[in-house]
Amino acid sequence: MAEAEAAPAPVREPVPPRVVEYDPITGVPAEFNEYLPKDCEEYKKWKAAQEAALAGEGVDKLTVKEKPEEEKKLPGGKTKKKSKPQVVVSVAQRQKNKSTTTVAGLELFGVKLSEAGKLFGKKFACGASVVKTASGTEQIEMQGDFLQQIPELLLKNYKNITKEDVFYVDMADGKKKKNFFADDDDEEDDS
Repeated sequence: MAEAEAAPAPVREPVPPRVVEYDPITGVPAEFNEYLPKDCEEYKKWKAAQEAALAGEGVDKLTVKEKPEEEKKLPGGKTKKKSKPQVVVSVAQRQKNKSTTTVAGLELFGVKLSEAGKLFGKKFACGASVVKTASGTEQIEMQGDFLQQIPELLLKNYKNITKEDVFYVDMADGKKKKNFFADDDDEEDDS
């Protein structure tokens, strides 16, 4: 009993509260300013103030300069051109006389795939749905062979798609062909 009374418990000093300074522009602690969403007004004001402060001190602005778009060099000295958006139509045989038509690349022209799928389904009286590909993009898949009718419907309903933007995959060799209208233009020139 005497031993317990002899050792007094150590007294701990209370920990003072941490003083947090809030940024007057953004209203959050200063260390969190760089993590604000880049499109919010507070971030833009804070960033402008930071750049003005750097410019006022005579310090060069440190920015990452983006490289200008260069044409890629291929073996043999050829250059790879920047690809334009294109609509690719293909037909795949399923079984016997069954086939499916696939339209890819419409989203690059600002077309909503669900609305285009409904349009195709009504126009061709078939099942049409939006499916994801292995590469993560989406395309429209229809039941039936509509390879010849699709380009006309695209040009009629979507003004931002031109003849030069529509391509098809030839079933015989599996290669992408220039466009549907190359044969039509040749026939018109002969007459």
